[in-house]
Amino acid sequence: MAIAALTGTDKQTQARAIRATLDQAAAGINAFHAQVLSAVIAMKEQNLHRSEFGFSALFDLLKSQFDFHNSTAADIAVIAKLSRKFGVLTQAATTGQARIDQVAYAVRQLEKTPAMRLFARTPFRAPVPSPFDSETLCATPEALIAQYCQYAPFKDLQRHLNELAAQLADESELFDGLGEQSLQWIEVTETGNGMWSLSGELSDDTGRLLDKYLKTACPPPRQDETDTEGVLPAAPNRHAEALHQLLAGYGSSSEAATRHGHTATLNLTVDIETLQGKDTGRTPLLESQPISVARARLLACEGVVIPSVFNFKTGEAIELGRAARLPNAALRRKLELEQPEGCAWSGCSLPIAWTEAHHITHWADGGITNAQNLILLCRFHHGRIHTAGWSVEKTGPGQAIITHHEDHEAQGGMATDGCGCSDWRTDQDLDAEHRADDFDYFPTGLYRSEWSENMKFDLDARAEAAEQDRALAAMRAARVKCRAKFAPANTQANPPAPVQPKTPEPAGSSDLGDPPFLGCPSRWRPGRGGKGTNASQLEPQVGSGPSPCPATKTNTSQTATDPTQRQ
Repeated sequence: MAIAALTGTDKQTQARAIRATLDQAAAGINAFHAQVLSAVIAMKEQNLHRSEFGFSALFDLLKSQFDFHNSTAADIAVIAKLSRKFGVLTQAATTGQARIDQVAYAVRQLEKTPAMRLFARTPFRAPVPSPFDSETLCATPEALIAQYCQYAPFKDLQRHLNELAAQLADESELFDGLGEQSLQWIEVTETGNGMWSLSGELSDDTGRLLDKYLKTACPPPRQDETDTEGVLPAAPNRHAEALHQLLAGYGSSSEAATRHGHTATLNLTVDIETLQGKDTGRTPLLESQPISVARARLLACEGVVIPSVFNFKTGEAIELGRAARLPNAALRRKLELEQPEGCAWSGCSLPIAWTEAHHITHWADGGITNAQNLILLCRFHHGRIHTAGWSVEKTGPGQAIITHHEDHEAQGGMATDGCGCSDWRTDQDLDAEHRADDFDYFPTGLYRSEWSENMKFDLDARAEAAEQDRALAAMRAARVKCRAKFAPANTQANPPAPVQPKTPEPAGSSDLGDPPFLGCPSRWRPGRGGKGTNASQLEPQVGSGPSPCPATKTNTSQTATDPTQRQ
């Protein structure tokens, strides 16, 4: 029954008819696959794929000569290749009892290890009844697997083969683990542009742990965050931030691994006057390497860094330890309850667990570590706040106004309408302006004005790749729009007007149709004219040429382009 003929019938009737059509089509497809598989096996046994077709690989032959789909060609090729090893499974596929994709998966799994290959063909001590048909007895594990291929859904087949592999693995699985641990490696390399390159291979257990941690720590992007163009997806960037939070959190834990009594934290050494921004001529040191004062003030706020602040004149260490500069557990809990949505930056979606406590008045400048002087910001926006021109004013529990001043440092005492100058803008203003320009490439929202000279080359390369992806996406969207706009109309609703045959013009007629039209072209002859030759000096073309004109008499007193003077 044709599907179109079911219009107007009830849904159950339509469903039954569609199901019958699909069942018939599926049976036909499986029968064709079985027929093709039989032919390929016969070709392989006689080595015709090499001698007559010139292909050593069956997959390449099926793809290039017969245009099979990738997965279909791969399944047929692997069954044919292993047909002598797994005859029972091959028979199930060639007779159409089991689909070729199920059988192909089974033979691939059995071929993985010598133990699986041997076990599949080793007879049972007593035939085992099929779990799907008690009257069918399976003499070998391969016959039992063929029953799964014939009757079970793919997940059940997969689980059965995995159970067989686990039972056979025994001690060999432990040796696999030892081999994985021997092969695993991680290399962390400083690239010279302020970034670090992380590369390596992990064992199965370690990889699963890291994968689960990243999936747990990184919330999936919301629908409004999904990048439809596929440019710089947020997930990899968030994974990098999750790794930072993992290392920072573990490094500051009392249970973390220690070396010489210290955990995996960074040591910052600076005197208090330099940290306050006074011109002392001295340089802060991070892990014995010099850094800027601005970065030192930022790092002194973070829990992953232990600042060693001292009085330069006396050499006395100033007790500004963790208890003085970082909020304790109770204060941190209070701040998180006041900011349940996370980072205080407008529109930032990073979770509250990834935020850092920012001192509105820096503790080195006498700022107090209390709720009135603290606001929670993610690591990226915390770093942005420490650049020039930014100010933060807390207006209530968990609420703050973040403002940028274009050409001057922030002044205290800001009101809700700005600082009184004409060039202040809030974080919302700048983000909206950034999204409207052509440099919104990165998931963090990095402004074009924040591209440092050291990182410009890498940022430009990433931006160029993103721009190419955007252009390709725009071209695809434009093509879809054009197809929809210029799609042919319904021929039955609007039949095209019949084409009227053109009546040939009588000979000698001067009517050349609708303008524009061209007259007979002229030919330039050597020795006549030159650089200043005009059209009146050219002779009309007569006789056989690239565009011959009738050999008629022409009145040379008329211009060559006047078609009405032909006789």
